Amino acid sequence: MEELAKESISLLASASAKPPLDVEPRLGSMGAVFIMLKSALGAGLLNFPWAFERAGGVRSAVSVELISLVFLISGLIILGYSSSISGQYTYQAVVKKLCGRAIGQLCEICFVFNLFMISVAFLVIVNDQLEKCE
Repeated sequence: MEELAKESISLLASASAKPPLDVEPRLGSMGAVFIMLKSALGAGLLNFPWAFERAGGVRSAVSVELISLVFLISGLIILGYSSSISGQYTYQAVVKKLCGRAIGQLCEICFVFNLFMISVAFLVIVNDQLEKCE
């Protein structure tokens, strides 16, 4: 485990020392704001009390979240390693470089579809909350 941590730190240090290889346009300020809002206000956040009650209480809900956290961190480590070996700085660029152009375009289509479905989920949850207020 200690060896993995040292390797991760050395990868981060070497990645920060390299000049940028990706010449594509960077994420703008407006895009960053919307990504942060999406992350901070996830659709499930609006229904946490209901979800905790349905899961059997705080203890079981937190247990499920901790298990999910393991998968999330694993995915981020894999993505970081893939980014360092491919020399790319965005998720889409890493997928295009490692999996090919066709899979990269499929990834972009899935990303847009995901954003659409998140918007629909927000509308449904906001509508439910408004109906409860009336």
